[in-house]
Amino acid sequence: MIMTYRLVFDEVMIKQLKKLGKDKLLRNILSRMLDRLEERGPEAGKLLDSQLHMYEIKRKDPPLRLYFKFNLLKNEIYVFEYEMKTSKKKQKKTLSKIKKRLET
Repeated sequence: MIMTYRLVFDEVMIKQLKKLGKDKLLRNILSRMLDRLEERGPEAGKLLDSQLHMYEIKRKDPPLRLYFKFNLLKNEIYVFEYEMKTSKKKQKKTLSKIKKRLET
């Protein structure tokens, strides 16, 4: 039996997906990443923060990061946002922004 996880999108991710409408290549890449996430769950990504259970999926070409959190009790995956990978500083800023949203 194949286990599938339910994806729940954050308001930031929903806005990003709406803006993505014209970029067909990026839309297809994100669609494949989300399909993989739905099938594999937290095993699809790398653990970033063990206290918050926050993960990321990285892609090299184009350099893309997708951030998500796994809820074990509900079997849901909360997808926060994606960003083009540019620097460690930008990643830290994005992670702190996501952590603030989780705390409120």
